[in-house]
Amino acid sequence: MNFNLNTHIPNNDFKYPYLDIKGSQVLITGGRGTLGKATANAFSSLGATVWSIDISPITSQENPLIIERQADVRDRKSLEKIQEEISKGPGLNSLINAHGVQIRTNFSDCDEETWTKLTDINLNGFYRSCQVFGEAMKTKGGTIVNIGSVSGLIVSKNGTPYGIQKAAVSFMTKVIAYEWAPQVRVNAIAPTAIKSGMTDDLFNSPEYVKNKIPLIPLGRMGTKEDIAHTIIFLSSRASGLITGHTVVMDGGISLS
Repeated sequence: MNFNLNTHIPNNDFKYPYLDIKGSQVLITGGRGTLGKATANAFSSLGATVWSIDISPITSQENPLIIERQADVRDRKSLEKIQEEISKGPGLNSLINAHGVQIRTNFSDCDEETWTKLTDINLNGFYRSCQVFGEAMKTKGGTIVNIGSVSGLIVSKNGTPYGIQKAAVSFMTKVIAYEWAPQVRVNAIAPTAIKSGMTDDLFNSPEYVKNKIPLIPLGRMGTKEDIAHTIIFLSSRASGLITGHTVVMDGGISLS
């Protein structure tokens, strides 16, 4: 299938802006994590065929409409194996990179092993995923959404290496958006901390939440639904003129 510029033009049905999601093929990395799972279920509810990949073992099939596979973003061959399976069908329309890992440390105390692990997942994993799954989109068209972090915009005390990698993801998003236009739209989101498996250590502390809320102009923490809604928008034709941007989802923290 060759690319058609109409791929990214929104419809004029404002009541149902996401009609193009129905019947589309979507792949989500980190699909068994909190944000990945919420996003997978959101796409599935709109009628998309969802491929969910994660390094964690498949223990149960919570949503029978979601295709679960095990893969490691550190291993290009494991991603290529998934892409080979997907290519037997109509091919992907959207890629969501939702994988990630956090090891809390500042820059001075970050040892080589920690730096390498964080970088290989949080940055190199995005690079591999975009190359492996995005290549076919350069012919047929598609969208990519990368989950970044507000830590890539403002410095946090104990998340410096993670923030550096997320800042790089935002710039990589711009580069790919430029190189792969007009066929592929590429955007990122930069949320503040969302309650998930990766942030349990923060949200299990009443002091963290108590001290965090006053810093947020909108007065609340973000939710997995906030993330899923924004990703759906950026993956749909409703955002057809948006590419190369990182949408900051921090309730206003970075305004001051």
